Amino acid sequence: MSVYRDAAHCISRVMSIEIQDGTKKASWQRKYEATYDDGLPGAAVSDGLSPEERLTQDSMTRATLKRALPEVQWQALVGKYSINQSEVRSAAAYLTPRVVSPAHNLFKTKCVMAWMIPERRNGLPASFYVLHSWDADGTPDRTLRRWRSLTKRWLDDQVSAAHLAVEALLEDRGLLLQDAA
Repeated sequence: MSVYRDAAHCISRVMSIEIQDGTKKASWQRKYEATYDDGLPGAAVSDGLSPEERLTQDSMTRATLKRALPEVQWQALVGKYSINQSEVRSAAAYLTPRVVSPAHNLFKTKCVMAWMIPERRNGLPASFYVLHSWDADGTPDRTLRRWRSLTKRWLDDQVSAAHLAVEALLEDRGLLLQDAA
């Protein structure tokens, strides 16, 4: 059985599931065995699973999380961490009308996208991140900054709540490293 270090480790694996493929690897890649020693004291711990078994475990965990988490929390995780751009767009479309913020729809749409695709990822043009381009009504700068702060805080709160729920679910199912050791 696969073991996750914590909720963040689990989320990163299930949101990047698409980079795992079934292609035959070069000999040096087949000799490499992933371990969980990154940042952990003591000896390295391996999950003992083949790549196919690990992919199956991650797929089952992803499906479990999707079913168990409230839809808003699931979509926030997808929007923040998924590598699938189609999923990210769908998450943005789902979250934008549900964001609790006094801002109008254009502002919320752009703020949600900027939150999901930070400027450093070079996913959107630099002009997209200019705060004044998120409003066509001439709203004061202070109000725009407050709206951005409230919107981002709501999104971050959804991700934090999802992390706690994932941690509890993993603990309940015995998938955390300390539980399995």
